[in-house]
Amino acid sequence: MATTVELENERVRVLRIKHAKGESHPPAARGDRLIIYLTDGRLVRAVDGKEETLTRSLGQVIWREHSQHQVRNAGPAGHEVLIVELK
Repeated sequence: MATTVELENERVRVLRIKHAKGESHPPAARGDRLIIYLTDGRLVRAVDGKEETLTRSLGQVIWREHSQHQVRNAGPAGHEVLIVELK
């Protein structure tokens, strides 16, 4: 997993996250955020011991509230997102 801080100021932090095929990131706590999908993909997201499989499309934008979670790339290729976290 590669994480790059694209922008950070007193209001937001913008992260670019890349997961290789089959790769997971360690459990993470994130604040309220906007997620912009830069690739198509299939992900497994685990929150409080419950897993859900998500299918996302290039250009899709979703909102997530604060959570502690873990994500695994379950798709056939690499996966990339931009996360805009509110401070």
